[in-house]
Order: sequence, then C-alpha cells, then structure tokens
Amino acid sequence: MKKFWIPLLTAAALVFPGCTNKQSETEAPIFITVDISAQPGFIDVGTPAPVQIGTISLVSHFKSDVSTDPQGFANFRCESYSVHFHRTDGGTIVPPDQTFGCGVIVPSGGSATLSNFPILPVSAVQGSPFDQLLPFNGGVDRETGKTEIQMAFDINFFGHTVAGQRVKSESGTGLLLAVDSAVTPLSRKTIR
Repeated sequence: MKKFWIPLLTAAALVFPGCTNKQSETEAPIFITVDISAQPGFIDVGTPAPVQIGTISLVSHFKSDVSTDPQGFANFRCESYSVHFHRTDGGTIVPPDQTFGCGVIVPSGGSATLSNFPILPVSAVQGSPFDQLLPFNGGVDRETGKTEIQMAFDINFFGHTVAGQRVKSESGTGLLLAVDSAVTPLSRKTIR
C-alpha cells in the first residue's frame, strides 16, 4: 500500500504546485508595482558619487477589481526600500545589500514618481568589487579579467497602509555597468 501513495503524492505535487500569487502575501487590499524608466546605467568608479535612479514610478493597484477606498485607508506609506545586487558577467562579488529610508505616500489606486533616489552610496561605489577597476588596483576585475563589471539590481519598497497593514512592493529590476573612465572611456561601452 505504501508504494502506491509515493507516486500518487509525487504526481499531485507536480500537478498542484505551491501558490505563486505574490499579491496575496500581505493582508493589505492593495499591491505596489515598481517601474524604473530612467535607469542609472553607467557607473564611473573613478568619480566618487552615489548611484541614483533618475525616475521610479510606484503604482498602487487594488487586489479586487470592485474595491474602492474613499477614506484613504489603503493609501501606502512607503517607509524604506532595499536594493539587492547580482552579477550578470560571470563574477560573484557584489556590493552589500543597501537599505534606504523613503517617506513617500502613494494614494490607493494612484501613483507616485520618485526622482534621484540612491541605490548605492559613495562608500559602496569605492568598495569591493568596484575598487578593482581603479588604475592603482590594476584596472581589471580579478574574477572576470574584464575592465568593466556588469550587474543587475532588484529594488523593493516596504511600508504600511494608513490603516496599518504591511505592504511589500513587487520587485523592480535595473542594470548597471561599472567602469573607470580613466581606463575605459564610457563613450565606447554598451551594456550587453
């Protein structure tokens, strides 16, 4: 009898996979999407400056098509956002995850546009792995042997509705290409 149940349970797990509806992960009646239309693109590690995103749009959507919020209890108070980095060029070393404060209100069913929000502080741009691209450190990424570092980032926003329900946005994704313009001129580089 036991031999019969194992294949049956295995088949059921394949037919009925776990829930992947991320919008139902929080109790809030809304979910937030992130659109990064003006991406940072190039980072010149030879110029100490924070890396910022020119424009981010946060859009609030009701989970139910028939929902309304005339009192504004489902307005989203964004309190912080986090940025996670991963390499796209075969390397493994990335800057540490970053967390920043936010302080933005997104009306329920509405949107908010954020301008020049940072994703990397100056200290992270001058740290590993970007410091390898500087001329006095050899100007080459030791993992890939290239004069550039290509990576992507994922950004998530966190907060609560005015009614106190927690909200985590869907992830927004962007690309970064780090070079030292003294070693590799930016005008000739493209993100691949």
